[in-house]
Amino acid sequence: MELFVLLLTLVFIVTTSFPSMATEKCTGPDETTELVRAVLGGDKQSFNRLVILYQARIYNLAYNYVKTEEEAKDVAQDVFVTAYRALPKLRDDTKFGAWLYQIGINHCRNRYKKLKRRGYFTNKSIDNEDDPVHLEGGDSPEQKLEQQRTIKLVRNAIAQMSESEKEVLMLRDLQGLPYDEISEILDVPLGTVKSKLNRARLNLKNKLKQIYPNL
Repeated sequence: MELFVLLLTLVFIVTTSFPSMATEKCTGPDETTELVRAVLGGDKQSFNRLVILYQARIYNLAYNYVKTEEEAKDVAQDVFVTAYRALPKLRDDTKFGAWLYQIGINHCRNRYKKLKRRGYFTNKSIDNEDDPVHLEGGDSPEQKLEQQRTIKLVRNAIAQMSESEKEVLMLRDLQGLPYDEISEILDVPLGTVKSKLNRARLNLKNKLKQIYPNL
């Protein structure tokens, strides 16, 4: 099984497992900017639309850090509350997406460190039934079981990576963000993003080779 197949499977599960967190697409390239300007102009309801556009992406980012639906929802809510309060400080209203991800990354890092200090992850297993992977479609029970196992193994491998490698891998391969936006979010040069991503992919591949020797 190839590495990109495993990652694509994980992306599919992440984006389809939580229907209530579905993300709508922008109706045009400037919709986000227009909404930000509307909020700054006093139309507070426009922020609700921004939440709808970005909630699944922020939720999925958080989920890859904190591992459970409840914690991920709490983190996502905190991110949007922070964004709403800090929106007047946004220097470039065309950069809302990258700015929101920066807030999201900071919240995720802080929540992860807090939970880790409390021993939250110590007894969590990739087979933890309290943290299910929801699958839909016409696959057989055996195929779904194998997909569940694969997703949990990939998530566990990513969780063991360094923070910098994990973040660039999530933003590029799981969130699908362009390199220049990742550079802005993580505040590192474009070349650094690409080199870190290459190392992260190689690291992940080596970890998964223990399970999939033909990877």
